Amino acid sequence: MKKQDKSNLISSLHTLLKDAGGVFVIENHGLTVKQTEDLRKQLKPNVSVFKVIKNRLFKLAVQDTDFAGVADMMKRPTAVAIATDPLAVTKVLAKFAEANPKLSIIGGKMDGDILDTEGVVQLSKLPSLLEIRGTIARILVEPGARLARVSAEYGKKE
Repeated sequence: MKKQDKSNLISSLHTLLKDAGGVFVIENHGLTVKQTEDLRKQLKPNVSVFKVIKNRLFKLAVQDTDFAGVADMMKRPTAVAIATDPLAVTKVLAKFAEANPKLSIIGGKMDGDILDTEGVVQLSKLPSLLEIRGTIARILVEPGARLARVSAEYGKKE
């Protein structure tokens, strides 16, 4: 890779990191190309970038961002997911890692907190925003629905 290409990559990653909701680091040693492409497809709706990247370049890209602490996780060849929807990314990574033991979740950072492997897995078990909204809507609608059913039954008996 030429020096100018490296510089362009660092600046584009730096820009993406400023708007990111989270960053996750994984090791994918031993995954086949097909498995890696499958992971990319699953992550695509929830990430701005999923890339295998040189540690040195990524460490330069995270400087002066909220994700500078993630650079310490970059010890071996790794892949990085820059998330637009971090909770959805944790769900995809945890599910994929469970099915493919060669994928290792190293950790990440989300909402200002550094996460280890266990932290990412625990986050993946939380309900998504859509599920929470559905639960709230169901709770709000239920009393009115019950009142309507009772009123309808009362009206039939007279």
